[in-house]
Amino acid sequence: MISRAQFELLTSLAKTGPIKVEKPQAQSVAEILAKGWLLKRDDLLEISPSGLKELEPYQVKQAIIMAAGFGSRMLPATKDTPKPLVEVNGRRIIETLLDALVAAEIKDITVIVGYQRQKFKSLLANYPFLKFVTNDDYVNCNNISSMLKVLDRLDRGTYICEADLYVTNPAIISKYQYDSNILGYYCQETTDWCFKLQAGYVTDYRQGNTDCYNEYGISYWTKEDCAQLRQDLPAVYAQPEGSQQFWESVPLKWCQANYQVRLRECQKEDIVEIDSYQELLQIRQK
Repeated sequence: MISRAQFELLTSLAKTGPIKVEKPQAQSVAEILAKGWLLKRDDLLEISPSGLKELEPYQVKQAIIMAAGFGSRMLPATKDTPKPLVEVNGRRIIETLLDALVAAEIKDITVIVGYQRQKFKSLLANYPFLKFVTNDDYVNCNNISSMLKVLDRLDRGTYICEADLYVTNPAIISKYQYDSNILGYYCQETTDWCFKLQAGYVTDYRQGNTDCYNEYGISYWTKEDCAQLRQDLPAVYAQPEGSQQFWESVPLKWCQANYQVRLRECQKEDIVEIDSYQELLQIRQK
């Protein structure tokens, strides 16, 4: 297993290509150079074929997208159309996420559908690799019920994403991931779901707080943590009121001791959350 510092350097070079290296930086990468993971030509540094091979275990190849809900706050736009398929400035909301995943070379994508599920088939014209799983429990249960439908797919490192996020910065979906993390941006005060950090890891997950990080519904989970989710999700679901929980509350609150989840910080403008019909009209007018 490579170190986090080595991972960050290798992934940076894999993404940007050769970079100019100053002497102090050259000293810091001497160990990686000795391993043959980098190539140095004059004052340029680039990743080598063996360096790319070292990154292969960290390449994300699977994503699960939750798209079963009704989207009642978006009425009347969602009267006959699932919220993820609502069009915003010429693109359907879910397409902004799908395009970001494809740009990161992720095509093993499962979409969990429920409300107006047949309409998601139209996505196959541009994304023929999509797989669909139906969750009819969305009517009476929260999104933890969707995750129970795909437990068998939590068998490797996986992105788990909400389908109703309008992605304006595709770079928030990274090709490589080192450990489990969740997307968030710093805010002084919020009434939305949020968390704080302790020793670099997510803690105090709740709705509403100050001096915290607003949660965005895009997270990555390692193979080991996916295996733990396969145990913890059904256990929480079986508890009184368990079916009414958001799935994220399982690793971030109910069973927090079983996970170490890092923040992957982004900017607020990287994703547009459209929570109401009025917000939809406002963004359409921009």
